[in-house]
Amino acid sequence: MTKKISLLKLFRIYFKIGLVLFGGGYAILPFLKAEMAEKEKICTMEEITNYYALSQCFPGLVAGNVSMFTGYKARGIAGAFAAVCGVCMPAYLAIVIVFSFLSVITGYPIIQNIFEVLDIAVCVLILLTVMELWEFSVFDKFTTFIFIAALVAAIMNISPFIIVISAGLLGVFRHFAFPKDRVPCACVKNTMSEEEDNE
Repeated sequence: MTKKISLLKLFRIYFKIGLVLFGGGYAILPFLKAEMAEKEKICTMEEITNYYALSQCFPGLVAGNVSMFTGYKARGIAGAFAAVCGVCMPAYLAIVIVFSFLSVITGYPIIQNIFEVLDIAVCVLILLTVMELWEFSVFDKFTTFIFIAALVAAIMNISPFIIVISAGLLGVFRHFAFPKDRVPCACVKNTMSEEEDNE
């Protein structure tokens, strides 16, 4: 599945993602799916979903962590560095350029309208992210229970740290309590689809 890609191209891909990465780390998933899973075929959607889960357990931004994992999958440590630099560079440049006159431009109605419309676009991207993660995360009664429990805990303002750690511990419990259960694998689905197409 892994295909060789140059560090420059990897940086360019993540720089392009960083240019339109409004809404934080979860909005990056549709872009990763299009660029890394479908176009370049570096990662499967299952792997990207796993990287999202791992990113919750590491300090730092979700977008940066996921970029680091996918970049590492593509080209090792150098790839991780190129991906993180690429996805962070647009935000860094924007802050450097805009910060000096940000307080002035935000007063214009047209700028406020731009931000309002961007909020709508971000909501759509996050919704798409939820739909993508749902396919690989909530697939049986046990994972449905985890989802409902986590949702209720979030509504009750329980710390996200506690929710993530608790979900991880329940995953360990599932591994030992139900060893025969298998998580649906994107690569298996892709293989089955290719076999059907060949037939």
